[in-house]
Amino acid sequence: MTTEHKIIGGIILLTLAIMSGGIWWSSKGAEERKEQLSRPMMGEKMPDLGAVHVARSESHPAYGSNPPTSGPHWAGTAGPGIKTEIVPDELVLHSMEHGATVVWYKEGLEQNEVDKIKEAFNSSSGKKIMLARKDLDVPVALTSWGYLLKLETIDEGVIKEFIETNNDRAPEKAPV
Repeated sequence: MTTEHKIIGGIILLTLAIMSGGIWWSSKGAEERKEQLSRPMMGEKMPDLGAVHVARSESHPAYGSNPPTSGPHWAGTAGPGIKTEIVPDELVLHSMEHGATVVWYKEGLEQNEVDKIKEAFNSSSGKKIMLARKDLDVPVALTSWGYLLKLETIDEGVIKEFIETNNDRAPEKAPV
């Protein structure tokens, strides 16, 4: 066998290995997604207030829950991650419409409590946002499009489970 044939054979084998790996990786992701979708959504199902886009200068009806789970929102999104500044509900809602789960914690919560929430947030996978909320009536509230779960105590397992169960199960598949 010539060197040229060995190189061509090696390229063919490498290509087949890459394709097989890609197929395996894709099927693994599909299995994980199927398992996620088989779990019921967590939290209380809230009334659907629609998904109308409004201009930033335009007023809209009040939301039906605190924090909100659906309703009028602006173009643009909040972006994923832990927020250190206030983000308008209208941007957070648009991220939720795109599949984000949101971990809201009561503004002024002790740092050690916030750290527990961050640990659960960072150890979970999926589309997610974490931010403080001034007028929250519980230490932690978890939202996704149409669902709300309020926690009287910080339960890292529930936070992680909510994120991993409810994320990316919203009307639009788009970046958050």
